[in-house]
Amino acid sequence: MKVKEVTVTYGGKYNLGDYNSAHIEVTFGAELEEGDNHDEVAHALMADAQFEVRDRARELFQRRGAKVAEVFAGLPVEVQQQIKGGDTDGNHRTDG
Repeated sequence: MKVKEVTVTYGGKYNLGDYNSAHIEVTFGAELEEGDNHDEVAHALMADAQFEVRDRARELFQRRGAKVAEVFAGLPVEVQQQIKGGDTDGNHRTDG
């Protein structure tokens, strides 16, 4: 049997909290040339796929972290501070 192509798929499901999740998956493939070792190519593709999925997950969590900082308990932080009597910097007003 002659292997002509190698394809790998790697993915994961990430819990985002609040009953939300994200599924990130990539598939990489390569056509083998004469003399290529299919095991080495498969391992290299898998390493690339794992890196790509983890990189995308890191970006997702960084963006999600920024959104969580802006929104707390369903309300933007600025609105919560106004409700609590603070200014937009989170300081409480002293003027009655």
